[in-house]
Amino acid sequence: MEAELYKELNEKDRSAVQELVKECNLSDQTDYDPDLDGDFYYIIRNDDKEESGVDSALFSVLSGYLLGETIEGKQVLEVEAFTHPKMRDLGFFTICYNSLKDDFRNYRIKFMIKSPLSAKEDPEYDHISFETDHQDDVDSDGSGDESSDMKLKTAVPFISPDTYETLCALDAVHLYDELFMVKELPVSISDPGDGLCNQFGEVHLSGYSKDTLYLYGLLVYDKYLGQGHGRELMEAVENYNSKGPYNKILLQVTSSNTIAYKLYQKLGYKETERIIYFLV
Repeated sequence: MEAELYKELNEKDRSAVQELVKECNLSDQTDYDPDLDGDFYYIIRNDDKEESGVDSALFSVLSGYLLGETIEGKQVLEVEAFTHPKMRDLGFFTICYNSLKDDFRNYRIKFMIKSPLSAKEDPEYDHISFETDHQDDVDSDGSGDESSDMKLKTAVPFISPDTYETLCALDAVHLYDELFMVKELPVSISDPGDGLCNQFGEVHLSGYSKDTLYLYGLLVYDKYLGQGHGRELMEAVENYNSKGPYNKILLQVTSSNTIAYKLYQKLGYKETERIIYFLV
């Protein structure tokens, strides 16, 4: 059985890919976008539904994206992979991966895996854990009382693609986690935009939806780090005295930026989504 390579999908194949992603989302309690918009696709078809006992048109799909970045002088591909829940641990993901490596021999591969939206306390989703190293080079600061050996623990749910053991066999290395966090404000505000930047740092926002602001930048200048200015900038946003339609703030932070993460956590931001990145 081989993985077929496509640069574009026709309407029938796109519908089949969407069906497979939805099936995986339902099984794994994830929220991958079914409308994959990759630069290329590797597909394994279910050519004999009676023999396989699976109604889906596809067994597996791997979607690849050219990121336009380099690691150690090599271009990077970002990959999402999906295998039908009833056909896992049969090597379909490995077939797709091997085809990818044959066609892109001088590239680094970055795997993107989403954490389940629920059932995070289920031991099945928590059987692998590790800690990220503390980094001194961060973009924002909290109150200045954080321990130098502070680490952010990460629990990794390997349901799709395949298993943790499969990624280990590929010598995949954990890079970081990307966390999406949200806080509901007691009073609705308007969009401050860039208007709250000051001599200590910068904070940048824009409208995300009809009731949510997106924080796309928080920076405390180097000489003011560790003095609580990150917290002051965030509190200035939340207490912005101009009324408007926004009662939520959404932001992204990486697991390596422990100081920023701890600041957002102390301010009451809650994790809503986690994306885990591995590199081969």
